[in-house]
Amino acid sequence: MHVDSRDIAVIGGGAAGLMAALFAARSGASTVLLEGSRAPGLKILISGGGRCNVLPSESSAGDFHTSGSRKILEKIFRTWPLEQVTAFFEEELGVRLVIEKETGKVFPRSQKAREVRDALVQAVSEAGGTILCPFRVDGVERAGEGFGLRSADGQRLEANRVILAAGGQSVPKTGSDGHGYALAGAFGHSIVPTYPALVPLTSPDGALKDLAGISLPVRWRARTGGKVREERTRELLFTHRGFSGPAILDASHWVVRDGARIEVAWNGLDRTEWQERFAGGGRREVLSVVAELLPRRLAQTLVARVPGVAELPLAHFDRRRRELLLDALCDFELPVGGNEGFRVAEVTGGGVPLSELDPKCLESRKAPGLFLCGEILDVVGRIGGYNFLWAWVTGRLAGQWAGQGQQGRGKASSQEG
Repeated sequence: MHVDSRDIAVIGGGAAGLMAALFAARSGASTVLLEGSRAPGLKILISGGGRCNVLPSESSAGDFHTSGSRKILEKIFRTWPLEQVTAFFEEELGVRLVIEKETGKVFPRSQKAREVRDALVQAVSEAGGTILCPFRVDGVERAGEGFGLRSADGQRLEANRVILAAGGQSVPKTGSDGHGYALAGAFGHSIVPTYPALVPLTSPDGALKDLAGISLPVRWRARTGGKVREERTRELLFTHRGFSGPAILDASHWVVRDGARIEVAWNGLDRTEWQERFAGGGRREVLSVVAELLPRRLAQTLVARVPGVAELPLAHFDRRRRELLLDALCDFELPVGGNEGFRVAEVTGGGVPLSELDPKCLESRKAPGLFLCGEILDVVGRIGGYNFLWAWVTGRLAGQWAGQGQQGRGKASSQEG
């Protein structure tokens, strides 16, 4: 039986895989991208509500979480700074970008995710790469100095080098079902336990779920062991099942992974600002004062947590009850019962540790000739284009070095262990 042979096989046709295939093909290496779904880039197409938040407008390593070394993370991002990635999309792919002023997110000017996906697919083709789909890789094994790949339906292919860009487990309907972890594990890689990240949280609190549809800025804090782990101000959205919005999606990995408590200050107001509102006494009722700064339904729900306060005149608002209300306004612990899971999570936390790769080229320290990139690695970014940035940067890095062939392999192999 004839077995097709290529220099480079890229497993996974998402954001990282498409970028890896593009830069591998541009190096002159014969490159094939293998995607198990009906088409490449399905997650790109549904991102940003179909608009594709392709990049953030600014970024630092602090916008990402990994259980590994932050220095490695910083080193990887230095290989392709954000301004250069932005220029690549506009000048090389012809995708004009626009910054959404309210959020700082970067979208294609067309507001169509398909433009981003199609530009990448076209660029891979123009560089001489081939995209095969559906081709779900069922197994990868050593074949001489290279690799043998087989599909679930019996197709076989050989490649000198392999780039594993099979994604994580989030939104499995797009083909991101975690299969890549088994492929990495077969070559001796360990897996930091995976979890849904950038995921809505559920709540058992019926009164709060009745506030579904209300959205407002909050100053949120993730706290474990009495220590604040992260603190930011973003929008929170009440849902029929609990909480969502940028604030919750950003905070969710602390809850899901570490069991953190999430405390919020509604509208980002601190105790001093509320104290000034309550000062001076008078006949005005407590509820009316709170409702001036918060949506009325939320104000009613929060004030109701301190019995007998709602219709109380400020003149009779004693210190004990005031402190209890300030706790609800500035240090409110969200009652979290769970999360919506991988079905709706935007990304996967956990994955292959960065320490098991050569950070210069993302070649495996366990299996020379194998490169890894994208969501399969133990890195998760905030909401707002950060995880796409990780995919673009790591995809390019893996593709470039895999395309350099034996030179890249030799450098990585010499650093094993």
